[in-house]
Amino acid sequence: MSDQNHPYGQGQGHVGGPGSPGPYPGAQSGNQPGPQWVPASSAPSGPQIPSAAQPPSAAPAPAGPAAAQLAPTLTKLGLGNPLPTFVVGALAYIAAILASLLVIASIVLAVLVGGLGDATGGATDPLALGFPSTGSGGGDTEGLGGSLLALIGMPFQLVALATFGSYDLEMELGFFGSLSASWRGLPLLITVVMAGVGFLGARLAQRRWGSNGPLGAVLWTGISGLAVAIFALIVTRVTALSFTDDEFGMSISMHTAGADMFFGTWALIGLPMLAGHLAGMDKPAWWELVCDLTAGLRLALVHALAFALPVGTFLGLAGAIALIADGDGQTALTAALLLPVWGLTGLAVLPGLGMLVVPLHLNVRGNAPELGLDSQNSFLWLYDLNWYVWIPIVLFALVLPLAIALLWHRGRVLSTGSIVGAIASWVALPLAYFVGALVLLALVVMNFRFEMGFVGNVAGSIGISAWMLLVAFVIGAGIEVIARFGAPFVDRFVPGVLVNWFRRSEQRRRAAAAQSTEAEGRMAG
Repeated sequence: MSDQNHPYGQGQGHVGGPGSPGPYPGAQSGNQPGPQWVPASSAPSGPQIPSAAQPPSAAPAPAGPAAAQLAPTLTKLGLGNPLPTFVVGALAYIAAILASLLVIASIVLAVLVGGLGDATGGATDPLALGFPSTGSGGGDTEGLGGSLLALIGMPFQLVALATFGSYDLEMELGFFGSLSASWRGLPLLITVVMAGVGFLGARLAQRRWGSNGPLGAVLWTGISGLAVAIFALIVTRVTALSFTDDEFGMSISMHTAGADMFFGTWALIGLPMLAGHLAGMDKPAWWELVCDLTAGLRLALVHALAFALPVGTFLGLAGAIALIADGDGQTALTAALLLPVWGLTGLAVLPGLGMLVVPLHLNVRGNAPELGLDSQNSFLWLYDLNWYVWIPIVLFALVLPLAIALLWHRGRVLSTGSIVGAIASWVALPLAYFVGALVLLALVVMNFRFEMGFVGNVAGSIGISAWMLLVAFVIGAGIEVIARFGAPFVDRFVPGVLVNWFRRSEQRRRAAAAQSTEAEGRMAG
């Protein structure tokens, strides 16, 4: 490793002062002692007068060998420079804040252009910021200051909501009792930006300043995620919306701080960065036996995007045209302005519906007749759409796995001499699709709760049905079978530009390994 990329620098010998010898040859290995200074005079008594040729005896000569021994030890353990990892963790959180500002801007623009304020009955505070009302006697300066703090903290509250936090409302209404409500639903734009910046930044840092091994990657990403989670928890609690009126005995508290957002932030910062570090490391020789495991995750992501993007575009355009034809163009414009709020969530729902036997599940428990809510358990299927909408979607969902199987087959090298490699090649896709479905179940779910004594109690959730896990596993296994026994017959007719891009990293790695083996053979010959 070069001196520039070494995490702690190379060990150096001690330089005592003018005229002292330079670094000695054994300094880097730490096997030889540091240079010893010999006094110019050996008189047994009398004061010693230091001179330029005689440095003070307090010079820490042994420090050089100790530092020289520490750096190789840490490098062997895989503990490199943690600073790039810490910087990437901070940048991921900053990127999430910027994404939350985009979400807020889209909401404000939709309110101004789409007239959402009219839907609230002429409310003067459509964003529910809690600005205190002012009468003829003047305004509430203290309440206004708290509202301004809450306004500044809105981006942090949204980021906390995007990291599995829940927006909790607690109200004391004096004579009328108390009210509590909570809402949990991820603004996926913020979640994806945070995780994406963490992954890509950590991979870039590992490739450019690749001084960390697996142990260093686990340690530094864990510490970085923990630091960001602590900061996020403090900020969201400090900027909570709080209002108290002692005259009427009323109080309001709204925030997203809690254990759920703390551990969610830790995970969404640390895990993507850990994956980025591992992706940027040089792969060991045995990696070729299990490389299908990570390639399967990439294929599952490609399959989901290849279905969701065109289907989402088709549904969005069809819905907008239908609204405009009915003379409701303002609703279409409002929905378009709110794309940063709901767009990615809508796309994430589509892969589940595209499995054709997986519906959305709405479950409501409790009873609140004053609000028109009661217990229900219902499902929304793809086939509930108009027939001219769901028929082309179903046909596309049936044809797409055949193309995905061709993509999986092209450039694949199956291991024939290893049981581990053979098992990994068979289970890679079923496991990858299962993991992908598990991630979608965690991300695409909304939970709500409402409790008020004389009104009623209601709690519920809406998300993709849980049996998607089993269906996804079966789809992964089916694509594996098609890729092995069907794709070879038609692979020759598929242009390379359509499928060769998927395994380019594996092809480069095999080419480098072949060149290295050839060079070693020439040297041995």
